Amino acid sequence: MSNNEECKEMKRTKSDEWEVVEWCNLPGDLLSRIASYLELIDFLSFRSVCKEWLIPPSEYNPSGRELWFLLYGEGSQCSFLKLGLQSPNSERLYTVNFPELDGATCLASYLGWLLLVQEGAMFFFCPFSRAKIDLPDCPFTDLSEHVAAFSADPTCQDCVVVVVSRKSEVELELHLLRRGSKEWHKHCHRCVRSTLNTVSGAAFSEEKFQFLDADDGLVTFNADGKSSKSWANYRIVNHGSSKDVETLEYHVRKNMFGVLNIGQRLGFRGGEDDVVSISICGTMILGIQWLHILRNDSVILSETIVPDQQHVALARQIKGVWIQPRYVQVPPGLTW
Repeated sequence: MSNNEECKEMKRTKSDEWEVVEWCNLPGDLLSRIASYLELIDFLSFRSVCKEWLIPPSEYNPSGRELWFLLYGEGSQCSFLKLGLQSPNSERLYTVNFPELDGATCLASYLGWLLLVQEGAMFFFCPFSRAKIDLPDCPFTDLSEHVAAFSADPTCQDCVVVVVSRKSEVELELHLLRRGSKEWHKHCHRCVRSTLNTVSGAAFSEEKFQFLDADDGLVTFNADGKSSKSWANYRIVNHGSSKDVETLEYHVRKNMFGVLNIGQRLGFRGGEDDVVSISICGTMILGIQWLHILRNDSVILSETIVPDQQHVALARQIKGVWIQPRYVQVPPGLTW
């Protein structure tokens, strides 16, 4: 059988006769219907069959509450773990090649988009569709405890990006970029060390950027430009029956890598000579009733020893990021 014959199917006509139809000429509505039943990775394979199967939907979002883990940091080869939290049989581990992640560091993850820094350049990247949006000049040259967040899908006109770092023991430095602007704007905030330790999580909620440390510190920044007081300091407490405590509109999740046994699910079986250090970028996901913030984290994996400083110094340094599975297409010529 020839290749042309392999790519054909029989179709019944109105005259009750059969005619040969090539697979690449299937009706668009049928292709869309087939694609709607596919898992995300299968959907990507489906679209790669031929150019006629590049179906038109601008977004593919199997579930707004699904959570995946992306492991990267050793060249362009990466691992994608689809978590089967509700259906263990649906859990999958994929190996994929992303040149865009070679030498990159993820500062934020939201709505299926990653905010990446690579060799002095900053850009948004959607791993599932490989859509990329370049940002104006990165406002810093060295990464040192930098944490970022963005307010909306990067394709939205009102999307705002912020990157925060600790300038000194008592001062936070924040760089802000609005879509349509070509320059980053710097804002500084003085706070005592006890107010906010190392920032380990960032999100956009209640029209404010929120920065959390590993304990119970919280600093917010209002980026609307209308408030006379842009910064505010808080301490997160269990309010009990107190009526004088504001309620957060989200839940903060700690050590999700360990809670969900991600190391084991990724197949790590480290020994004495194979200690792995993973720097993890958190994300923000919408649950059934609550918004959930997964903090940034750093974990050491070793099966046989308790790593000391020497082992940690010699460990394989790789990176990970929590991400929502979304297929996002970018309009041609989209710029910031």
